[in-house]
Amino acid sequence: MNQEEMDILRFMRGRIPRIYSSKAALARLRRGIGKEIGIMPDLLGFVLPEYEISSYLHQEGQIEKAIYTSLTLYAFHQQGMECCMSDGLTEDDAAVSHRNSFGYAAGKLYQASANKAGVQRRFNQVLTAKGLTELSVHARGIVGLMKQHNIRMDYPQFALDLYRFQQLDWHRTIILDWGKDYYMKDAKSRKGENK
Repeated sequence: MNQEEMDILRFMRGRIPRIYSSKAALARLRRGIGKEIGIMPDLLGFVLPEYEISSYLHQEGQIEKAIYTSLTLYAFHQQGMECCMSDGLTEDDAAVSHRNSFGYAAGKLYQASANKAGVQRRFNQVLTAKGLTELSVHARGIVGLMKQHNIRMDYPQFALDLYRFQQLDWHRTIILDWGKDYYMKDAKSRKGENK
């Protein structure tokens, strides 16, 4: 993991606890789902990284878009929930949760849902999204269902994945990782049935 990726995790681990208990901040962030960064200028104060990330001039736009998308979806996930819906807020938490990625959380949703075909269809739409705006629109449906089933997700890792998703050499890897994580629980349960 390079320095800018560590800075993304550090930023998200600091930002989520600051907005978690602010209903006003969460409400404002929710209005940004599915919109390009910058369309709603009042959100920039929540999502623009501090000085240490803005020094990456070539990647700055990708970093900002990843953080924006992750925080707006987190705000939607957090709406009306008592406990924080993000894992991965400390380095120890991230190690314990073993990458509670978007794919893994969606896999838990698939197992818990009565409408497995609907979850599968929405997950496939996320995997085939061409850009972050399209991805956030499709991910919103899955995140809404996660909220109904009280399924948490590692939003700092999600921001990092979204940053990598925008890079041609990482795009396919992120999609494959989410797919592996999605099917991981199902594969484990099938192994248990075969014993």
